[in-house]
Amino acid sequence: MSENISYDVIVVGAGASGQLCALQCARRGKKTLLLEKSAQPGRKILVSGNGRCNLTNATVSAADYRGTPQLAQAVLREFPFSKCQAFFHSLGVLTRQEGLGRVFPATGKSTAVAEALRLACLEAGVELRTGCEAVKIEKKKSFRVHLQNGETLQGKYCVLACGSQAYPQAGGSDSGYQLARALGHSLTRITPALCALNVKEKAVSRLQGIRAQVRAVAWRGTPDEVSGEGEILFTNYGLSGPAILNISGPVVQALARGPVRVEINFFPEIADLPGFLRRRADQFSRRSAKEFFAGMLHENIANLLIDFIGIKKSAPVGTWTENTRRQAAQTLAAWPFTVLSARPWTEAMAAAGGVNCAEINYNTMESLRCPGLYILGEMLNVDGRSGGFNLHFAWSCGYVAAQAMPEE
Repeated sequence: MSENISYDVIVVGAGASGQLCALQCARRGKKTLLLEKSAQPGRKILVSGNGRCNLTNATVSAADYRGTPQLAQAVLREFPFSKCQAFFHSLGVLTRQEGLGRVFPATGKSTAVAEALRLACLEAGVELRTGCEAVKIEKKKSFRVHLQNGETLQGKYCVLACGSQAYPQAGGSDSGYQLARALGHSLTRITPALCALNVKEKAVSRLQGIRAQVRAVAWRGTPDEVSGEGEILFTNYGLSGPAILNISGPVVQALARGPVRVEINFFPEIADLPGFLRRRADQFSRRSAKEFFAGMLHENIANLLIDFIGIKKSAPVGTWTENTRRQAAQTLAAWPFTVLSARPWTEAMAAAGGVNCAEINYNTMESLRCPGLYILGEMLNVDGRSGGFNLHFAWSCGYVAAQAMPEE
């Protein structure tokens, strides 16, 4: 293809934000090219939500985002939950809402979302080219996009929707960041987010495979406190599960300054845990420590707790001192773990950090450094909680950019 064939819009990256942006641009009459370096579009959509695609959340708000929540707030005003759900219904995707506001395709498979987007793009006239990686972009009167195969394409507007380097086995890389930097943008520090954490305490391996409903807290009682409630999964290396994923972003960012203490509350629903244990001890005073925790804690967690605070296993609970009960309550409400590092990028579902949002027009997603350039989704310094929030942000960015692009 020669350089003199021009497009109105060239979208680099056929993930969530890129496909939605390309679709809306084409629907507005723009000649739109969608480039994807992988062999198929939407690979991260396909693996999201354990293959079920948690595509949005009924409770989505700016409070669900870190990095630059003000940008999230701006795009959510234009593409709130109601509009997002109506949009996918219009593509033929039936949805089903589950606990915590999470919304999935009714089929239970992410292919329902990925295929609906692909077909809609095709029907709208989007030209999709897979296996085409953009390696260099120049801005002159228009944008010149140089492909790895030596071709050069030309477009009036350019959209970077390349995603982050999270989950490289589904196409994640840092290539989009480098393209943005070459066009004048700066980057904030980029680290894994929505990822499991490696901890110092080797005894955690005794809990491998155990799940529990908890509240995980870092920097408890300080202005920087972050917390996540829900399921925790103990592993041989440390901590995982939604409660941990939802605090992992700021924790991993903070690891540059040293290890981070994370506390696990096994009974966040009990306001007076010392009183609860006192009454339980009165009720089951003849039981041993292990028997006392039966029906209350997983056996392995109870055994580790007993060892952790030095309770005599055979002594009846009625012989416990007030100090022993207080130690047990304090540990169960704030069991400390020392986070040393994040799990690798291959296990991270998202990234914290990215293109500096101070260089983006919040109302249009257009670059303030390079007019005509739009930067979307996970490339930006915005990361959301687990539960459909990151995909919703991606859809929103794509929609806002397409609607804001000037009419020809």
